[in-house]
Amino acid sequence: MPTLALNAILDIPLILDEIASSLSQSDLAQCLLVNSAWNAAFAPLVWKEIFVANQRIITLFQTSPAVQQGLGRNADHVRFIDSVFCYVFQSFPIDKPFRNLVRLETLASELHNKGIVDHTNTQQLLKFVKVNTSLREIVLSNFPLGSIPTSRTLGDVLASHPSLVSVTINCFRDAELSSIQHVLRGAALANVEKLSLTCRSRIVWEDEEMQKVLLDASQPDAEPYQLVPQGHAASRLVDLTLDANVEQSIYVTLLPLLRHCPNLERLFVPCFDAEKSMMDLCNILQDCCPKVQHLEGGDHSANDDDQAMLLNACQYLKTYNMSSAQPMGLRSVEALLHHRHSVTLEKLSFRNCTAIQSRHIQLILTSCPNLRSFDGLNCQDTHHPRINIQDMPIHTGPAWVCKGLVELHIGFTGFTTLPENVAIQPYIDAIYRQLAVLTELESLYVGGEVSLIGVFLSHSRVWAFDFTLDSGLGQLATLRRLRTLNIRKLRHHRIGSEEAQWMVHHWPKLKDFYGPPEAPGTRNTSRGSNRIANTPSFGAGTGVGSHGGDRVSGRNEWRGYLQELMRYNPSLTITVAT
Repeated sequence: MPTLALNAILDIPLILDEIASSLSQSDLAQCLLVNSAWNAAFAPLVWKEIFVANQRIITLFQTSPAVQQGLGRNADHVRFIDSVFCYVFQSFPIDKPFRNLVRLETLASELHNKGIVDHTNTQQLLKFVKVNTSLREIVLSNFPLGSIPTSRTLGDVLASHPSLVSVTINCFRDAELSSIQHVLRGAALANVEKLSLTCRSRIVWEDEEMQKVLLDASQPDAEPYQLVPQGHAASRLVDLTLDANVEQSIYVTLLPLLRHCPNLERLFVPCFDAEKSMMDLCNILQDCCPKVQHLEGGDHSANDDDQAMLLNACQYLKTYNMSSAQPMGLRSVEALLHHRHSVTLEKLSFRNCTAIQSRHIQLILTSCPNLRSFDGLNCQDTHHPRINIQDMPIHTGPAWVCKGLVELHIGFTGFTTLPENVAIQPYIDAIYRQLAVLTELESLYVGGEVSLIGVFLSHSRVWAFDFTLDSGLGQLATLRRLRTLNIRKLRHHRIGSEEAQWMVHHWPKLKDFYGPPEAPGTRNTSRGSNRIANTPSFGAGTGVGSHGGDRVSGRNEWRGYLQELMRYNPSLTITVAT
């Protein structure tokens, strides 16, 4: 059955002939046409999704009998409503709900100038959510958490709704503490399994009574604050994100909620005063949330000991995403590699970490056999987690035990600090050999030496790991599943047309390529467009330099690799760093 977006349907007078010529009579027999002329000629076309992208659509909802008739006729077919306006819900009937509507995504309040705010439309939206009892997922952006009455209504709607499973609320203005509490309480009392509440501004409280509650709740001997009525059944929350600067309010928001979340599996740890509150958070996680296995750290002030305490508070972890820009020291690594975590970890990211030692990165990769995703490479130039090549074994086989990696972000350094009397090529070979055994890789992000210091640019060994066939790239022919390659952080490269042809031939599933600019001052060295067909195994060895000494390539000009990539794989999406 054909499906058309609503904004396209409402423009039918402009595309009438095109639609008529492209649909068969059997298709048209199943169509709802909002244009009155078409209504007279054909049967309805089903609306499964409503996308409100401009004010003209809302006007038609309000003024056009044909559109209103079509909306009523399709009420039982619509499953998804997406709107960039809040006041569209003034046009939808409250007394006739969409009985099969499962997802709603909309702006929750209008953007006003001069501080003029009217929550009438938001209240109408919440009435719409309440009567549409089939809804399972709502995403409300710019919700007015500064309005306590409106937030209380939202909390009541959540608490009483029979079907809501996933709730996402975003707020970009100052939020009242009582508003946050109403939303959390409503989600805890409901059937909601996933709650994401994001506040990008301050959390404020106006009344003196709440100030007293905050002071009392944070005292060591204080009775726990009751966010949820005592004796109420345990919350069904499985996934909780409170992405806000809770600071003092942690004792009247997150912590009392966690006491009622025995089913929680995924937790985002918000910004708070770790020195004062980390111990309390960890005690509650240990006592009340035994199922937590996915942990993401927000931008809090935790030090190495605090992070270790947080990791130890979880019985076992599958995912750890260290979002905060804090160093990861010995205590954190030891806690992360606790015998339970090292076996269960499947996804690990510390891309924002300000510092982690190379040997600790190597230790993680040699201790976690079930890792499927490892992100240890920052996309910015401010932090530089890398493995020093001197921490990699060169006289034994590949040491990493996580051979099932599907996604890997990793950087290598130490090329310029290796003693001059030590051959560098064995270390380059060790990198390629290690990557080559990861045959399930679908996404690879590789970084090389950090070049913030000018002397690195002229250092001969900074170019040792240049991702060329001469350096040993041919060893990565085993990565047949590779779909995404990102080498934007591999600044010291000599990738040319031969490497481009090799990539296209040996990585047939490659769809996305993120690369550095072509090497400056060079020219195209392509040796013919039939090279792949005539020599299918070219570059399979390490080429010049495989003797183990410093590599001195016989080819000193590299360029044209981007043109070759596009030439041999026109469907490849290429993004070049500037």
